[in-house]
Amino acid sequence: MKFKNVYKKKRENRDSLSNTGLLRTFNTISVLRTIYKEGTCSRTQLTKATNISPATVTNIVAELLKEDIIKDVGHDKSTGGRRPEIFQLNYDKLFIVGIYMRSNCVDMVLADIKAKVVIKKSYQPYSLLPRDFLNELAGKFELLLKNSGINKEHVLGVGLAVSGFVDSDGGIIVRSGNLGWRLVNIAEDLEEKINIPILVENDANAAVLAEYWFGRAKEMPSVLYIKTDSGVGAGIIYERTLLSGSQNMTGEIGHVPLIKGGPRCKRCGQEGCLETYLYLPDVIERYAERTGEFLDDNEFFEKYHKGDIAVGKLVEEAADALATAVIFVGGLLGVDMIIIGGRWGALGEGFIDIIRKRYHDFLENSQLPKKTVITGSTFTEECDLLGAVGLVIDRWFTLRI
Repeated sequence: MKFKNVYKKKRENRDSLSNTGLLRTFNTISVLRTIYKEGTCSRTQLTKATNISPATVTNIVAELLKEDIIKDVGHDKSTGGRRPEIFQLNYDKLFIVGIYMRSNCVDMVLADIKAKVVIKKSYQPYSLLPRDFLNELAGKFELLLKNSGINKEHVLGVGLAVSGFVDSDGGIIVRSGNLGWRLVNIAEDLEEKINIPILVENDANAAVLAEYWFGRAKEMPSVLYIKTDSGVGAGIIYERTLLSGSQNMTGEIGHVPLIKGGPRCKRCGQEGCLETYLYLPDVIERYAERTGEFLDDNEFFEKYHKGDIAVGKLVEEAADALATAVIFVGGLLGVDMIIIGGRWGALGEGFIDIIRKRYHDFLENSQLPKKTVITGSTFTEECDLLGAVGLVIDRWFTLRI
């Protein structure tokens, strides 16, 4: 059994999430993963689970105790000799940096492996040229650690969430319209600057990881997360595994045509794609065409909550289109939970109920016995950021065959 490599293929000779320092060695990673999975372990249990020699396990445990990364929590039952010591992770001694990158703002958070935030900072990048952007990001990363007082050796990794098309295994931003980037090898370039393992994902996949590790989807084997912000995308966890596909296109549902005769999308040119119903500038433009009144985003949603009929009609159209997409994707995969994230999901139960009713009608009419929970997101503005943290946890503490 091997752990899935998260680096570029040209770095295949390196262990997954390996680097210099105690937490970067393959044997230490194996020990920490085992303790995380089991909750508590003795040295003997660690030896059996990891196939590492007793002497090496003893040395690793001693170093981890010295660094306060694990702690002695008592003794197990005796099997004929001395009662063995049992160990547990010190959850507030292992850290992850999550970063959500956009053209107008970069959010950074340092959190422990239970997603408890130690420090959070945001800044507006002075340049979107990749070299300048990454130089500034590396400096902000070092400043974040300095201000937190955290030992850099206790940072497991850095997760990056970005809007766009991402080759997560290669660590490459293939295309990001928001940043204006194409084929930026961000994981390798940034890793060379800060000497910490880097993982990168698109924001929809990051968001579903936030829900899976820290939110409402914790106990759910299969989850569909629909992200509805600047664009529309989906993050999918199926049988406890994040899906990306061989071409990293899983979840790209924004421009799938759903409704014949619907409004024409200004970006893809098709009629009735999902994004035309959920991309706010387009929705607000249709409101202006129908009423002659021009609104900003906040005014649009304020009018919805006040019961404006024209806004209500557009919201119903958005919910109906989203329900069609949810029925197709959710029905195809048979997921346990569907989460509507972003600003549309934050509209509340009235909006979610339209989707919930149509989905449950679909299950009943199709005589399908499966029950699916449909809900809004646990998080509001920090879903992408916590998802970047969840990305590192998912790779660090989940075994890959």
